[in-house]
Amino acid sequence: MNLDEYQSLDATGLADLVRSGDTNPDELLALARERSDDVNDELNAVVEWFDEPTPVRNLDGPLAGVPFLCKDYGSAEAGRLVEMGSVLARGNRATHTARFIERLQAAGAHIVGRTAAPEFVQHGATESALHGITRNPHDPTMSPGGSSGGAGAAVAAGIVPVAHGSDCAGSIRIPASVCGVVGLKPGMHRVLLDDGGWGGIANEFVLSRSVRDSRRFLDLLGDGPYTPVPDRPLRIAMNTEHWGGLDEDPDVLRVTLEAADRLRSLGHTVEAVPVPVDYQKLMDTFYPLFHRWIALDVDRMVAAGRVEGPDTLEPLTRTALEYLRAMPHAEVDGAYVAQGEITMRLERELESFDAFLTPTLARVSIPIGKLTGEVTDLDEYLRLNDEIFAYNYLFNVTGWPSISVPTGRSNGGLPVGVQLSASRGTEHLLLDLADALL
Repeated sequence: MNLDEYQSLDATGLADLVRSGDTNPDELLALARERSDDVNDELNAVVEWFDEPTPVRNLDGPLAGVPFLCKDYGSAEAGRLVEMGSVLARGNRATHTARFIERLQAAGAHIVGRTAAPEFVQHGATESALHGITRNPHDPTMSPGGSSGGAGAAVAAGIVPVAHGSDCAGSIRIPASVCGVVGLKPGMHRVLLDDGGWGGIANEFVLSRSVRDSRRFLDLLGDGPYTPVPDRPLRIAMNTEHWGGLDEDPDVLRVTLEAADRLRSLGHTVEAVPVPVDYQKLMDTFYPLFHRWIALDVDRMVAAGRVEGPDTLEPLTRTALEYLRAMPHAEVDGAYVAQGEITMRLERELESFDAFLTPTLARVSIPIGKLTGEVTDLDEYLRLNDEIFAYNYLFNVTGWPSISVPTGRSNGGLPVGVQLSASRGTEHLLLDLADALL
């Protein structure tokens, strides 16, 4: 197998070749390293290649020998570095192998390295004091998004066919959109995580080259019952307004409307609806839920003997910690109450629809330097986030599955994703719709 052949195949195709004996894990790893050597100096997507990856455990499995990169946050293999993109966590190693990893290894995945993430996965871009700037393979002046930006860049650049991501505020869907790959955020607690998934707002899964790979990984990682996919044309709600009240991006609007036309051509009904939630209430609810878990990550590092300060934490992280620690407990408790209210309202507003179509992002791209941990004005930073990521937070708060599908390009040639979301249990419906759009 040569590098072009390797890059043309998804994980399912590569595993088929390993099982047939036409290739082997060592050859696939060598090709992944070759491609990384070609592009990673510029992209900075992969921050570590393991000197001694754990040997492939199942050469007959559904992921037999497929090279797989883990994100520098969350589920990991015992003894491997998990530095969370932070100087504070430099040298931190996983104490046990997560169930997420165990399932992938049992299926034959070859976990070979680690991808970049921003400090404590806070940002929709992947830039950190620890690992530097990660760049988008489609335009190195742009970010691959975040927080799973290293994963998105590695998949888009052809280093690996699929990579580990996590999503607590859009962090799978954001890089999927700007990198032109498939990014499913499963529903709340669909993929069981050792730490509980940030109280349910966070999910771990993958970014992939193909919908069938996302489907295969859902089969391996997803637990619990699914809602049956309706055997009829679907009713799909659509909203393209900027939920933060700003102007719509013409390219984003065009690509979303084209996706709607494609769904109509397949026999589905697509109907415009108003914004289904109070956006300010959503954000007032989301931020206490989100920052609470960042504070717990920092506290764990401090409890392990590390020193919190300006030399170990980026300015924005310190500002966010001050914000949370000054927050009354009643306000945090109130956010959990509001979370339930928002979920019930969304279910009520869209109860007559099977799915909900929106842009993935409100802007085509994220310039390098726009979202970094060097910001000290939290309000300004949140405003910048709201400008770009207005459509993402809702589905973390409510626990609905949501997928970014790379359906179009901007007039400048950059990938643009659309987002499909639906009530809990509908991951297979979303994958079917993604298949139909690609």
